[in-house]
Amino acid sequence: MVWTRSLPATVLAVSLTIFMVSVTNAATAAEDSIDCPEGEGWLECRAEAGDPYALYRLGRTAYEEGRESGDFSEALRLSRQLGAAGDRNGARLLKMVHMQLGWGGHKDYVQAYAWLNEDAAAGIDYLDPWIRTLADKMTADEINQAKKLSGN
Repeated sequence: MVWTRSLPATVLAVSLTIFMVSVTNAATAAEDSIDCPEGEGWLECRAEAGDPYALYRLGRTAYEEGRESGDFSEALRLSRQLGAAGDRNGARLLKMVHMQLGWGGHKDYVQAYAWLNEDAAAGIDYLDPWIRTLADKMTADEINQAKKLSGN
């Protein structure tokens, strides 16, 4: 009886260990092939070299800054880059950015609407409700401008 109760915890611990080892091995392999300086600028150098973890960290920071400033441009750029590479964390971050855009978190509704339309046209299927939510906050003229901007 005790064994069956501890089995899920054991499975979780083993799974977590395997995950951490694989992440560490992937990061170590990537670190070996990229020569970035220690200290300030290291993360940016790693991101520029295509390191998904570094891109995610920068994207997440840009997301948090966007929540304060109302500018999600950089967070969107980085999350699109990660999403295009098939990175699951990037896809999650992109969805978080899309939610902010749909809620009106980006200071420029026209640009936010255009971005949502672009990503919907690219095949992201969960965007329709966010586009409608944002459209409710916009004038008809703003929506027309956004559609022209996005090519729709």
